[in-house]
Amino acid sequence: MRCADLSIAGVAYRLPGTLPVADAIAAGAYDAAEQEANAYLSVTVADGEAPPDMAVAAGRLALRRSGVPAADVALLLHASARFQGIDYWPAASYVHREVLGDAVRRAPALDVQQMCDGALGALELAASYLAADPARRAALITTGDRMDGPGFDRWSADVRGIVYGDGGAAAVLVRDGGAPGGADGHGFARLLAVTTVVDTGLEGMYRGDLEFADAPGRPVDVRSRREAFATAIGGLPAQRIAAGLTEAVTATLDEAGLDLDDVTRFVFPNVGLQGLTNAYVRPLGITLERTAWEWGRRTGHVGAADQLTGLTHLVESGAVRPGDRVMLVGIGAGFAWTCALLELTETRGWPDVAEGGRTGG
Repeated sequence: MRCADLSIAGVAYRLPGTLPVADAIAAGAYDAAEQEANAYLSVTVADGEAPPDMAVAAGRLALRRSGVPAADVALLLHASARFQGIDYWPAASYVHREVLGDAVRRAPALDVQQMCDGALGALELAASYLAADPARRAALITTGDRMDGPGFDRWSADVRGIVYGDGGAAAVLVRDGGAPGGADGHGFARLLAVTTVVDTGLEGMYRGDLEFADAPGRPVDVRSRREAFATAIGGLPAQRIAAGLTEAVTATLDEAGLDLDDVTRFVFPNVGLQGLTNAYVRPLGITLERTAWEWGRRTGHVGAADQLTGLTHLVESGAVRPGDRVMLVGIGAGFAWTCALLELTETRGWPDVAEGGRTGG
């Protein structure tokens, strides 16, 4: 999808404090051999803070940074990968009320359940929603996940090469046309194009041979599920998985009329170093220095939030400047790959940037 007159006007994250990976190894929670390949430094760990509340904190800050009045938000999409704290309950409605207020009655509040591709999937949906009606001014995207608790081990629940952090993130997408400076919601990064590719034939990789249960609560063991899936089909389809990424990236670049060499920085899921190199850097033929690895190795894989936290970090730190292009790439079980390409048009020197980078609201 080629995008016209749509920009990001505000981004933010809420990340709790970090736990050094060395401490987890010393406590016997994480395998030293895996760490040698993954090279994580720390993960963000919430101390009782609920996922929707982290999304609310990020959403409030992103909206304040954007300069968009709550009444101008036409859509709120909340993405998550895990339990939001209450069963049989729409987290998006809570985020909507806490961030926009219950007087904003014509902005649908919807949950997006595309696992770790949720935020970028939501970005494409929001772009389509704004493009469909010129009267729609802005959309708010939030994420929030806490990757621990009964039945989920952040160090080993998923495949080798991924450890999970906690946190939330948000972005405000606007229709351009305001004055520079952000006072009325003028964007700082044009959305050039966004593409989603799905391959639901790979859905079983995260289901394995499990029977459907009557209620949630079973321990999550993705490694055994993938083994069962591989056994059933005679091996994991590595080329098929790689093809989804390549197709999404290529389609997005084609829509924008650009090449990989025209992209300044890439923000991928915060997987470990070996996985990042093998699944993203080498297949695309880019260098590690063009990624946000030095950021991601300090937070871990924060569910659906990685691309928005990485973008926020690049903007806050001044690592990207007007004219630079940033590619955000997401992948979610199911499977889905979403690629979004942004071009920075202005700098943003938000006065609320916290010491150490742990922003929140």
